[in-house]
Amino acid sequence: MIEKILHTDPDYALTFLSIIAGLIIFPYGMQKLFGWFGGPGLDGTLKDLDSRRIPKSIAWLIIVGQSFGSIALIAGFLGRIAAGGLFIIFTGALIVHLPDGWAMNWFGEKNGEGIEYHVMLLSLLLIAIVRGCGAMSIDLWLAS
Repeated sequence: MIEKILHTDPDYALTFLSIIAGLIIFPYGMQKLFGWFGGPGLDGTLKDLDSRRIPKSIAWLIIVGQSFGSIALIAGFLGRIAAGGLFIIFTGALIVHLPDGWAMNWFGEKNGEGIEYHVMLLSLLLIAIVRGCGAMSIDLWLAS
């Protein structure tokens, strides 16, 4: 079983895509966990998610998933598991932003952002789930 989880194609394009996905998600996790990049920090995130009626256990999974999952993707360590968890988190984000339409809110004319960004990110995560994190991943090193 662990061999299937660690298996990845020795492809540099997969490494590039998983690093990009990790770099995109990293600031979100750090905003929630530490308040970096103008984020609310742990207390603010927990209060915000509580106000949206998200259970505290799920809120913690979101915070930990985005924070450590992004680092796991960048390093390619248990990349399929990290990508799977992040896929679930960002599917939830897509559902939250669905009423705001397709396009991002470039000109501040809508109440929120559209889903085009989430669709792109979910596509990157799906590649990591299916093919792994590539030639420069810790997974490839552990599997060989």
